[in-house]
Amino acid sequence: MIRVIGVGSPFGADRLAWLAVDHLSTLQLSECELIKLDRPGSQLLNYFREVLKVILIDAVALDETPGGASLLAPVDLQQISVSTSSHGFGVAQTLALGTQLGQMPPDFHLIGIHTGIALSELPSLDVEALERLVLPLI
Repeated sequence: MIRVIGVGSPFGADRLAWLAVDHLSTLQLSECELIKLDRPGSQLLNYFREVLKVILIDAVALDETPGGASLLAPVDLQQISVSTSSHGFGVAQTLALGTQLGQMPPDFHLIGIHTGIALSELPSLDVEALERLVLPLI
């Protein structure tokens, strides 16, 4: 089974990952479990158990087209100076912890949905860019 996780919150551009999961649910992807999490902090690691592949989607502040998507390495999150994270113990810290504890799934992919500069505004999700990244991973 493939677990696709959208991490976000109900506020502003931080909802982008949830919108991405909502869109993916319309595609009726077989053998995929789609989950939306509200600022899970280190509890995110619990969702990495008992699956071989995880596709994690999170909103990130990148100097890219708002609503677009990029495939990132976990260390990329640590290098992004401004993040939309309202997660407290953020995704970057959780992934670093998971790596140190050996709790990362064997096949892990991180997709960042670009927020643009105005973090309080919700840009339109570029569903074509999302599908171009996610579908080959499934």
